[in-house]
Amino acid sequence: MLRRIIYFLLVAILLGGFGGAIAFYAFDFKPKFLQAVIMGAPKPTETVSAEPAREDKWQPQITAVGSLSSVNGIDVTPQVAGIVKAIYFDSGQYVEKGAKLVELDTDTEMADQKNFEAQQVNAEATLARNEKILAKGYASQAEVDSALSRRNALAASIERMKALIAQKTIYAPWTGQLGFRKVDIGKYVGPGQPIVWIQSLDPVYADFPVPEEQFGRIKEGEKVEAVLPAYPGQVYEGEIVSTDARMSEGSRAITVRAKIDNPDHKLLPGMYAAVTVLTGDPETVVTIPQTAVSYSLYGTSVYVVVPAKQPDPNAKQQQFEVERRFVKTGEARDDRVRIADGVKLGEQVVTAGQNKIQPGTKVRIDNSVALIEPQNRTME
Repeated sequence: MLRRIIYFLLVAILLGGFGGAIAFYAFDFKPKFLQAVIMGAPKPTETVSAEPAREDKWQPQITAVGSLSSVNGIDVTPQVAGIVKAIYFDSGQYVEKGAKLVELDTDTEMADQKNFEAQQVNAEATLARNEKILAKGYASQAEVDSALSRRNALAASIERMKALIAQKTIYAPWTGQLGFRKVDIGKYVGPGQPIVWIQSLDPVYADFPVPEEQFGRIKEGEKVEAVLPAYPGQVYEGEIVSTDARMSEGSRAITVRAKIDNPDHKLLPGMYAAVTVLTGDPETVVTIPQTAVSYSLYGTSVYVVVPAKQPDPNAKQQQFEVERRFVKTGEARDDRVRIADGVKLGEQVVTAGQNKIQPGTKVRIDNSVALIEPQNRTME
């Protein structure tokens, strides 16, 4: 009986040791072995697009978003009250300086003028008669002076009526485009009541803010370029004509005004415009495509293609890998961005395929599929 118990214990110990060995192999040795094999296996070579950093000549620029305004723009209003008798324009019409726009009723003023003219005839006769009587010694100088004063007063009243009648015909103060008509024939209008909006369209002003730190680069006469959402791809040129007299305390920016030629009248006051001021002489800068730059919370980085640190000795061609570099970028223009630090001239940066690589990944460069370059300039 004791011998059977001993045999049973020995068999249990042997089975337990065998099971422990199997468990050690399955859950410890085998996973570590496979991990070592996988980690030791050569990483696959990924195909990416790359482009060398190049040297460009860039004109220093100051960019801002502004709005257009007319050089001259007012609500045309009458100086005197009256009933609208005639309208000589249509809404949206382009008129020349001095064009007749509106005529108010002048019947009352014309009647008053005729009354004064009739009285003036009588006053002239009275004055002449008193002067003859004075010469004979039968009238006093006071009577002659009174007749003269009466004649002059009537002449002044006639001139006032003529001026009042002239004020009831309203003309275009300058050449420009009219807005919507705000009156109809027969309507009573008072002094200062808007009749129509008129604004000159060639040239127009572009007003835009410039930060305090860049104000020193602004000079009168410097060239500007404006791009508008309404006309993508079209660049309007102008020049700086003035700056505001003070800087905003809230934004620490000053408003700058540029004048832009508008011969086709396509630019309208109130439009937004992306304005670029061209300042100074062209500078030599190092640039790379914008698609090569990755932005994250940790910083701005690019993948740079470098010779492989552990190349395959059996490979017939030179092998490359990528390393991640954090860079300092500058302004961006069209599809390229300026690199102030981190990438040297001629170094190749990955422009497509960043989603399948990481630092140390071996790569093969294939630029057969080029990215589509932007066709139009856009507002930033």
